[in-house]
Amino acid sequence: MLLKDIRSYLQQRGTASVKEVAIHFDIAYDTAEFALNYWQNQGKIRPQTASCGSGSCGGCGDSASTLYIWVKKEAPLQWLPNWRKSS
Repeated sequence: MLLKDIRSYLQQRGTASVKEVAIHFDIAYDTAEFALNYWQNQGKIRPQTASCGSGSCGGCGDSASTLYIWVKKEAPLQWLPNWRKSS
């Protein structure tokens, strides 16, 4: 159930780091990382390195500064034929 909970959390927030997921669900960092890797492999999230420039995140390139972004799938437009009723 934890994977679905993390999926819902990311859908609602839009983005989260491994640390934020670990703290929110009170789980080990490695467990949060495993779950996020699962959703990344499913194509549901993608990683993005944070680039705030403030230096408060521990520096650029730090794995803790990676944000995972929920990938919104847009429904493709479907052609529907013009249905006519015959009378």
